[in-house]
Amino acid sequence: MMRWLRSIVVLTAATALVGVGPAALAAWNKSSSGDGRSRAITMPAGDTPWTSVTNRNVTVSWTAATMPGGIPVDGYKVFRYNAGGAAFPVTGSCTGVIAGLTCTETAMAPGSWRYAVAPVYEMWQGAEGPRSSAAVVSVPQLNLTGSTNITSFPATLNGSVNNYIPGQTLTMRLDDPTTGQVLSATVSPNSIPASGTASAQVTVPSTLADGGHTLYAAGSDGDQASAAFTVNAPALTPTALALINGGNQTGRIQEGDSLRVTFSQPLSVGSVCNGLTGDNQTHTAPGSVSVTDDNGSSGHDLLTVDSSSCAGGLNFGSISLGSSSFVSSTQQFAAVITYTPADRSITVVLGARTTGGAPPSRANESVTATYTPNPAIKATNGRSIIGTVSSTGVQF
Repeated sequence: MMRWLRSIVVLTAATALVGVGPAALAAWNKSSSGDGRSRAITMPAGDTPWTSVTNRNVTVSWTAATMPGGIPVDGYKVFRYNAGGAAFPVTGSCTGVIAGLTCTETAMAPGSWRYAVAPVYEMWQGAEGPRSSAAVVSVPQLNLTGSTNITSFPATLNGSVNNYIPGQTLTMRLDDPTTGQVLSATVSPNSIPASGTASAQVTVPSTLADGGHTLYAAGSDGDQASAAFTVNAPALTPTALALINGGNQTGRIQEGDSLRVTFSQPLSVGSVCNGLTGDNQTHTAPGSVSVTDDNGSSGHDLLTVDSSSCAGGLNFGSISLGSSSFVSSTQQFAAVITYTPADRSITVVLGARTTGGAPPSRANESVTATYTPNPAIKATNGRSIIGTVSSTGVQF
């Protein structure tokens, strides 16, 4: 009779335990005195875990928990909280019930994270233990080394990225992380390694405007970082055009006339005449001037300058004379070409006409002539030339 009653007590007690909190274990043991009384065993709480951070990975570790009587628990659950105390789901090997005493979250979002651990035995879970100290996952960074003030071209920016998720490739963009101009860059290694660090050498385009700019390192998995730099290399433009009468009649191209183009910056003389050196020296060379009938813009006559002293020819450009009345056929003149660095000008003085037939006509009227430079021309700061310049009046 007593054995039957004790069985009813154990069954009733175990059934009742289903409704208690998770910190209680439904293990009911008969007392050694055989009087039919039973007792509950309480689940242990988790211990305080500790963490280690490697790049964007966080490893969480903890000490083992045991049941009363030394029975080992089945495993542990891990919980993560941000700096404000809000819970976030764990990832990586920290999900589910963990049989061991450590787990790792990979590719973590930057932030300050704290962890807690709760033991698990069969279907029951103990209370979370105290939270760990903060595990700080750093944000991606782009650090530029050397000067970030560009005063001449060609120019490169050198630097390194840190705290990037491994396996990504980098795209270097100008002034916007998603739509900015993609810049030519050498990234080493090409794929971000486990350390999250790579070096980068970025070519800055010579057409970039002066002022402040931002370089972005955009990772293929969404990481991005930026660094500021400035450009202070004034652009090269033609600033003045003069077609000067030096003969006995205005409005007619003839021996003794000259033309002068002035520039905003000193010229790299090798960009005008291949093989020439000495940017700070005055250079004079023999050359020739050709005026072609109706070959310029809007059907106007076109003037060009060349020199056999330059390998591949002189990189001067052309002048659309603003009228079709200067010549009716191609006319050529000997010329002397001078570059003067003091006033940043190229002057061409016309010598004797070298073509036969009728001389150039007279266009003695106010017209607008326009100089279009050869795009190969560069300033001493490496800037490529941009823009045109015009002159209105009686030309020559």
